[in-house]
Amino acid sequence: MNTMGLKRLATIALLLCGVFGINQGVAQGVLLLDDYPDSYVVQEGDTIDDIAAQFLRDPSRWADIWRPDDYLDDSELIFPGDTLRVSFVRGAPRVLVQRGARQTVRLSPQVREETLSSAIPAIPLEAIENSFTRNRIITRDGYDAAPYIVQNVGNNLAIGTGDEVYARGNWPTGTSSFEVYREGRQLRAENDESTAVIEAEYLGFATIAETSDDGINKLLINASAKEIRVGDRLLIREQSSIGATIFPTEPASDVSGEIVAFLDAQNYASQLDTVVVDLGLADNLAVGDILSIRKDGAEVVDEIEASKMSFGERFRHLFNPKTTEMPDQEIGTLLVYKTFEDMSYAVILSSSEPAQLMNRVTSP
Repeated sequence: MNTMGLKRLATIALLLCGVFGINQGVAQGVLLLDDYPDSYVVQEGDTIDDIAAQFLRDPSRWADIWRPDDYLDDSELIFPGDTLRVSFVRGAPRVLVQRGARQTVRLSPQVREETLSSAIPAIPLEAIENSFTRNRIITRDGYDAAPYIVQNVGNNLAIGTGDEVYARGNWPTGTSSFEVYREGRQLRAENDESTAVIEAEYLGFATIAETSDDGINKLLINASAKEIRVGDRLLIREQSSIGATIFPTEPASDVSGEIVAFLDAQNYASQLDTVVVDLGLADNLAVGDILSIRKDGAEVVDEIEASKMSFGERFRHLFNPKTTEMPDQEIGTLLVYKTFEDMSYAVILSSSEPAQLMNRVTSP
């Protein structure tokens, strides 16, 4: 990702912090190591986790103590060579940056190549997690094989938080927590029947209260986001792989796909909307990867070129104009936050215009 892309992501992170308000009033004893250093000089190749581990008991709490210096250029970024120090503001610990003079290099009249120091952008999870969906993308066989609810113990048609239900199926060993899902729409990549899958709608979560030898277990509905019904499926409860702070990365390999669906039945998607892309684990895509949204360039008639045609060619051109396709354009940036085999959910971090279905998504 180029320097401008890193700066843009860092700016997005800073704006999201401002919009959603990151809590910073945390006591020293909760956050800081007993032997935290008076200062730390950032090294080339350091990540935020590396830096946070110098000061914090829990490195994922970096956003709670980091304070940019508004008087510095690129104040929200951290560069190799910066000195970080702990200070206290109204009793709460803060890490402040001290940026000394950079080394001056006098160039002779010849070409030299130098590696640029790269900034380390970060996005607090709580700034964007409300835009995430808990739906899942699953194969038809995987959905059909999951245990299902057969009866509400209370005999009510509608099932909600606090109700007990009986469910039947082949129960995976070693787990007692499940999420409740209902079959939703079918998804597939454009012109690719092999990737047809189901989007399962999240309804709530439940835990096993009693087990039996005949495969019918009693479960307690711990929480419900929507009404639960007989026939809804139970899938092993997912553990989030996203920490309190997200560090955007480039995909491990160059990828190219499309936006194949939006979260709801809208025609467009904009900043902080979730989209479905036809890239996933099979494409080495990972949580935290950044993708560019691109739209095809317009097809235009080159009137200057047409003016050079002969009379006969111009006459034919009137009825069958020859067009030239302009280069495609980047219109936004996506952050991947949930991956499946062939598809993934991603949230739009920035957009210069609304995204549409079949917009291309590529490595930055």
